[in-house]
Amino acid sequence: MPLSTALGAPRVVDVVPTLQTLRPEDVAGRVAVVIDVLRATSTIVAALGAGARDIRPVATPEEAQARLARLEASRGSREGLLLGGEREGFRLPGFDLGNSPLEYTPKTVAGKTIIFTTTNGTQTLRRAAGAHRTILVASFLNASAVAERLWTCPTGIVLACAGTRGGFSLEDTLLAGFLVDRLEKRAADPGAAVGDTSAAPGPFVFRDLARSAAALYRTLAGGRGEDLARVVVTADHARYLTSRGFGADVAYCASLDLVAVVPEYARGRVTLAAAGRRPVPNPRSG
Repeated sequence: MPLSTALGAPRVVDVVPTLQTLRPEDVAGRVAVVIDVLRATSTIVAALGAGARDIRPVATPEEAQARLARLEASRGSREGLLLGGEREGFRLPGFDLGNSPLEYTPKTVAGKTIIFTTTNGTQTLRRAAGAHRTILVASFLNASAVAERLWTCPTGIVLACAGTRGGFSLEDTLLAGFLVDRLEKRAADPGAAVGDTSAAPGPFVFRDLARSAAALYRTLAGGRGEDLARVVVTADHARYLTSRGFGADVAYCASLDLVAVVPEYARGRVTLAAAGRRPVPNPRSG
């Protein structure tokens, strides 16, 4: 029996370019992967890799403060609770942390719950949320770990890019392209599917924007990602962050595969979906 007929239904892979264009029907019945390279999803990955207990994304600074007050009241203490977030790239007044992954060191966040709000990334997580959906968090820091998880997903996949100020974001699309490229290459490998295929997931079907994102990644970042950092620093939002003093963040967020964790968002919390972790290298760790 041909492999294509032995496998299950095709798994459609889509890319959604911005938060504003993500619709409920795009994620219904699929695995959603939320991408906001600069910097929300990179910060979430760094925080969990550094030992944070969980991340609780909220839409607004006011909601973050209200959530903190409720948790503090229920626990009788603020111990173990942190506020993290930004607007216009900068740490919010009264917050413990901003949106720099370099701030989220083991010394600062290990064992802590972080209530987190950003301009685009946490909004995208909330929009993707819904009953019976799997929502993963991706950055270049954990890109290969996410690709490995997607390879075994039994359903379709939507790569949901946050974008920047409602528009296309080069770095987010490059990460989507990396993930599609990995899946395309593995699917084309005759040795990728082995063993009993009767219960294996169906073949991948890559939609136009997914294939375009993969082509963009290969063209700009190189076949092995060797030009990735050079390209990311030229992106619009990267140049904005650099001009505001966050150049080190940009370079860090463009680092490939520093940690093998897969954060998953469910029931209002982001926690680690994968067993085990490899610590995130962080120049400010301590």
